[in-house]
Amino acid sequence: MPLTFAGSAAGAWIADARSSAAHPEEHPTAASQLPGAFEAYARLFHPAVDFDGRPVRWAAIAAARSARLHPAAQFANLAAIDESGFALAEDAWEGDPPRTDGLPLGDLAGLADVIAAQTRAQRVYLALWTGYAFAAGENDGAKVALTRAEREDVLTLGDGGYQDYWVFSGTLADVRNPVWAESERSSERRAPDMAWPEDRSWFISTELYEDSTVIGGSAGLIAAVVAAATGDDARFEALAVDPATRLDEHGDTLNALPELPLVAEGEGLED
Repeated sequence: MPLTFAGSAAGAWIADARSSAAHPEEHPTAASQLPGAFEAYARLFHPAVDFDGRPVRWAAIAAARSARLHPAAQFANLAAIDESGFALAEDAWEGDPPRTDGLPLGDLAGLADVIAAQTRAQRVYLALWTGYAFAAGENDGAKVALTRAEREDVLTLGDGGYQDYWVFSGTLADVRNPVWAESERSSERRAPDMAWPEDRSWFISTELYEDSTVIGGSAGLIAAVVAAATGDDARFEALAVDPATRLDEHGDTLNALPELPLVAEGEGLED
């Protein structure tokens, strides 16, 4: 069943926490992406996709190019392809970059299972960006069913509409398999942009159009998340990340980004 609308009041504390937090740095970090402070943080890397449509972990791509996967790694540096999949070096990884529509549902389910094993059962809140086509009712499939008053009850965390969210309530089972809308023909499932429990002991955040997700929580929870990301049967890829770790394109100081796109000999050159 679709999630239950909770309203912006359930997330008002997020805006308060962000406005009162001291983040003097001008670049995004793990800590600045989440409200308040947590004992520990982890970054989950959304898988890339090979030309056959199969997910590929960042670690495998790094190994293939003798690069290094680390908490601040940037996919373009790691794979030598840009966000459109254009090769930036002769040894660029051959495939498509990670999708930027949130943590894949399989990875999300694995993360929810770890959280469930480490925390008590309680109400969970899930936030959905209002700009998605299905959320705004601009697609031909299932649409989010909200009243006019509910559609106007928006949690706003920034300017320009890119941090406007509707807040819903559910359980960890809903985080594991979030159903935002259903119709006779289809259903709309995707990872929430943010999720947190009633006691605010952990927080999941995926910034819009980004290729990784950050979770903050207790040291024990984050250790369990990182441990679950190891081994051949790991259901997601994650590394512990320092609160001050820079997460933008300038954060990866271990893998060099090619300075110029690869240009075929004789093309684009003038005497």
